[in-house]
Amino acid sequence: MGLHNIGWAFIQATVAILILVGFESVTSLGGEAKNAKRDVPIAVIVSLLVQGCFCYLFEYFAANYFLNSGYTMQNAVGSAAPIGDMMVVVGDALFGQGHGRAFMLVEAFTVFLALIGTTLSCINTGARVTYAMGKDEEVPEHFGLLHSKNLSPHRAIWTLAIISAVVGCLSVVLMFGDAGAPADAAIQALPHGFFSSFGYFTHDRMAALPNSLLTMTLASNFGTFLLYGLSCVICMVAYHNHPKFKVVRHLLVPIFGFVANLACMAFYLIGPFMGYGTKMEPLLALGVALVWAIFGGIYFVRSSKGSGRTTLVEKRVEAA
Repeated sequence: MGLHNIGWAFIQATVAILILVGFESVTSLGGEAKNAKRDVPIAVIVSLLVQGCFCYLFEYFAANYFLNSGYTMQNAVGSAAPIGDMMVVVGDALFGQGHGRAFMLVEAFTVFLALIGTTLSCINTGARVTYAMGKDEEVPEHFGLLHSKNLSPHRAIWTLAIISAVVGCLSVVLMFGDAGAPADAAIQALPHGFFSSFGYFTHDRMAALPNSLLTMTLASNFGTFLLYGLSCVICMVAYHNHPKFKVVRHLLVPIFGFVANLACMAFYLIGPFMGYGTKMEPLLALGVALVWAIFGGIYFVRSSKGSGRTTLVEKRVEAA
């Protein structure tokens, strides 16, 4: 049942990530919707239903239904790509023996296209959110400017593209660090040319270093948990004593969201002591988030003082 549990956990994580991406993509375009108050909630609910209640549940049950005497759980455990094996079997059954590999390659290409689409969605979301923050003067105001011809937030796009490239390069520097360190024999078998000899360490040295890809992933997810946790808090604060306050919508649901995100953040510290990985990556990810938070806090304080704005409303404006 090990692969079953791992597969279910992977699908749950994938659903959560893509739902967040879809939610951010929908909400970031709210300013361009004709009727944002009506259309954005509908779009969010539809994206949740399509991704969570249809696509991924269908994939999960179909993959479990596929397991049979011809392809058992033991075969899946011993394979580096169980889904690829399934595509080969299905392709051979549908298109004739020998055509399964071509079917699998076509399927892999569509997954590649989906990853590109998800990446573009993330970049679009980040650029739109940064543009909106620039208009609200929460970040340097030049991010809130549009291109004179195509009306795109070009400065936000280029800035995020450069940051993404730097983060991507840093993520693969120690991709085989920690538990993913290859054996010394495997390292010696790698090609050692003029450009490929630099950066090779021994197994023990690489095992003592953190996995950079996992570190960047955890740092990004920690920021996501923090963002949505604070969004729940803001919802409760904004609707406190508000005429449209609803207990379920503006208190119970935000409390549940805040507690859920807080539990995910706490797992960064608790997980390593429960045997889930080492403590290097989560602690380093927390350090990255802390440095970014300190930088953001300094900028926020200086920007607020420069513009004469206060963080909290000091007095309530009475309606006329």
